[in-house]
Amino acid sequence: MPWPDFTELTFGFAFLRELEQNYVLGGKFPKAPDFISQGAEATKGYDVEVTLDGSTPLFIQLKRSYVLVRNSAREIQDGLYAAPKVYRMNLHKNGKYRQHKALQGLEALGNAVFYVTSQIHTPKEFSDAYSAGTVVSQASAMFAPNEIILPDDTKDHHVSFKPNDSFGYVYSKEPHPFERKFQSFDSWLPVVGQRAQSAIENRQLLEKTVEFLKKKRRPRDPVLQMIRDQPLEAQAAILAYFILDAQLTFVKT
Repeated sequence: MPWPDFTELTFGFAFLRELEQNYVLGGKFPKAPDFISQGAEATKGYDVEVTLDGSTPLFIQLKRSYVLVRNSAREIQDGLYAAPKVYRMNLHKNGKYRQHKALQGLEALGNAVFYVTSQIHTPKEFSDAYSAGTVVSQASAMFAPNEIILPDDTKDHHVSFKPNDSFGYVYSKEPHPFERKFQSFDSWLPVVGQRAQSAIENRQLLEKTVEFLKKKRRPRDPVLQMIRDQPLEAQAAILAYFILDAQLTFVKT
């Protein structure tokens, strides 16, 4: 059961770069490490009010899917798929899937929250997608956390899927099928765009988000000290980065 022949960091960088070049004001929003290391310098290059107005705050956890290439894979042996390739997106089991539950909670607040995972295998496929500008539209699959309902929080679970299928499986000992809300980028992007709000509404949502995430840390946690004196959007980005392993950006379609 091989990993694809590129790193998660490489895939994540390519996805975010392409998404932001096309759908983020100014082509880039600072990431959590930028806010931490650069301080006030990180705020240069974007106007907060303009960034927040008419945009969708988008939280993304980037992943790299296993690629099943043999007919001996459980998904094929169990009759779910006729043949490879099948992709598996693993979920973090730590703390009884604490991270997955937190992403679901963030989504329940009204945020746009997604797992984004690779659906390509070889270096050539990645290189071709990067060169053609199709990492987002062709090489990636999107899942909302609340699509993925775990049958329990003690066993190992992953999501099995094929590109552009209308369904996927939460897989543990037995497969649990679910209907995919987003079969492709073309069905995903309009939904993200429809979540756009005014600067005031986005600020209110970010305030709720920051309070929600702060409750996931102990009172003396260094991360809470780190966000002190940071602007609201930086607080949300830093907390999402450390608690959810997620990136925050602001999309305008």
